[in-house]
Amino acid sequence: MPPPYRTKVLYKSPGGMPNGLQSTPEGLWVCDQIDPNVMFLLDPATGDSLKEIPTRCLHGSGITRDPHGRIWVASTFGYELVAYDIESGNEVAAYPTPPFDKSGGAHGIEWHNDELWFDVPVANKIYRMNPENGQITGELPIPGDRAHGLAFDGNTIWMADTNRQVLFPMDATDGHLLDAIGVNGPEPHGMTIHNGVFYLCDAMSREVFILDRMDA
Repeated sequence: MPPPYRTKVLYKSPGGMPNGLQSTPEGLWVCDQIDPNVMFLLDPATGDSLKEIPTRCLHGSGITRDPHGRIWVASTFGYELVAYDIESGNEVAAYPTPPFDKSGGAHGIEWHNDELWFDVPVANKIYRMNPENGQITGELPIPGDRAHGLAFDGNTIWMADTNRQVLFPMDATDGHLLDAIGVNGPEPHGMTIHNGVFYLCDAMSREVFILDRMDA
């Protein structure tokens, strides 16, 4: 059977290594991995940069926005989640991430049900964190061997596995695997869902691409 999706490259990110994506009402936020990391706000249609926020984060691998005006970055080599005010660009919060021994940091990150959800490849888990105090409130097991971008669709959490070039949908309640979708072409690093469409980025090629559903 033919694959249900095909990749379509839209443009290249203005940064040198786009590693995290988040769709928001104001546009598409990209976390660049070159240290110290810069966050770019892009026009989703053209890739034009609308805003830049410098950070102190190191090898950032994920980005998300909460409804309180904060942008969060998964600082992978800083072993923490760091929040910035979207208007001023000032740092407003930072919390360490499991496993708390600097053996590996967070990658994909997503805001859902008033909590921060993030994956840690070395732990093979998705964790939930209280964004007001950094307390870990839950965890889920994950498949694959190099977890990266996260995105929610209802109660389904999607996770990109970069090494296997697969997107895994899982039940957010218990983590059980629902399906798997192969990604041909660019490597899936950052991932988000924008207007019902998967947007992904490849840190190596700088490409931002989408998955087009193939007609039956």
